[in-house]
Amino acid sequence: MKQAVKIGSLLLAILMVFSAVFASGCSLQKQWSYKTSDKELAIGVYIYNLDVAYQQALEYAKKLDDYDGTNDKWLDLEITDDDGNTAVARQWMKDKAEELTLTALAVEKGLKDEGATVDSATLQAADEQAKTNWNVGPYANYGYVMPMSKELEPHGVSFDSYKYAASEVPAMQQVLFNTLYEKGGSQEVSDAELEKFFNENYVDYGYLSANLYESSTDEAGTTNNVALSEDAIKQITDKFDGMVKDLNSGKAFDDVTKAYTEAEGLSTDSVVNNTELLKNFSAGDELKAEIEKLDSGKAATVKVGEGDSAMIYLVYKKDITAIAKDYLESASNRSEVLTNMKTDDFKTYIKDLIKELKYEKNAAVDSYDPKMFFVAEKPTTTAESSESEGSDSSKAEG
Repeated sequence: MKQAVKIGSLLLAILMVFSAVFASGCSLQKQWSYKTSDKELAIGVYIYNLDVAYQQALEYAKKLDDYDGTNDKWLDLEITDDDGNTAVARQWMKDKAEELTLTALAVEKGLKDEGATVDSATLQAADEQAKTNWNVGPYANYGYVMPMSKELEPHGVSFDSYKYAASEVPAMQQVLFNTLYEKGGSQEVSDAELEKFFNENYVDYGYLSANLYESSTDEAGTTNNVALSEDAIKQITDKFDGMVKDLNSGKAFDDVTKAYTEAEGLSTDSVVNNTELLKNFSAGDELKAEIEKLDSGKAATVKVGEGDSAMIYLVYKKDITAIAKDYLESASNRSEVLTNMKTDDFKTYIKDLIKELKYEKNAAVDSYDPKMFFVAEKPTTTAESSESEGSDSSKAEG
């Protein structure tokens, strides 16, 4: 009789466990978020993407005049993203998280449609990087140990979900992109097409600069700038104008700048040479505007700033067509140019795949509020720190 009582107690305990699990709305199986007939994504994949969306939205929100990071009210403010879309931050995050999650399913579909797979070496490299980031963080080599696990696990993201969303999906996207546009791809970009894009959208240029102010450091270590005299500024400007005259008369850029750096006792690093996509021009808006106006083989001076921050630049536009073939012979250069050429087309391709998807969405997805990622900033008017706000409720992990 005692034995029967013991068995009954054990069964009762098991039933209580099952009842507690199902009463909480969870399952003993890993909970899914979105799925097709071919692929099921864990809820953790969606949560990770919601976190990514949150971080993006936060940057947009910080541009608002009424942004206040000490409380979570900014989640209900309207933000505008880089594409010009405006939405309430909280809803923008949910929409973005869904888009990112469906993109993963679309990429899986695209690979299947193209008959392509990710090779084991690429997948292994992606997984190893994910493992490193999960355990010590992406900046461990610089002395900053910030494990992604510490940030994500409390919100219900497992390593497998992180690995898939953060490392494997980007690896699959790259394979799909290459399968479409690289040589032999279903939408192959020819060498001639790539060179045409390069010539029309890239710029090859060089520049050097000089300060129109003097800097000094006082005993306290504070740096002070003082504008040069008019005579000193004229001397520098005359030198730069002279170089422009030489360049525009046909002298080589390297010869002119070498003579200047040697005369001034400067290192060769003082001369900057760059080849880049014009719309991503890295030397500042003033130099970009001048480069756009210049013909190949021509130079100009550009003054930037005023008073104790003024500088003068000599900018020279080289002939982009002269380096096109050599530049594109490099595999890394070719890949970079191809990416810039076809990124917009690839985004459209992915959006079209998403429209074709036949998927199911778990109702549990809607229970996740972006507020779960909110951490209050310290007020600027007090030394007291604000405590972070956590999730309203714990969620099942996938």
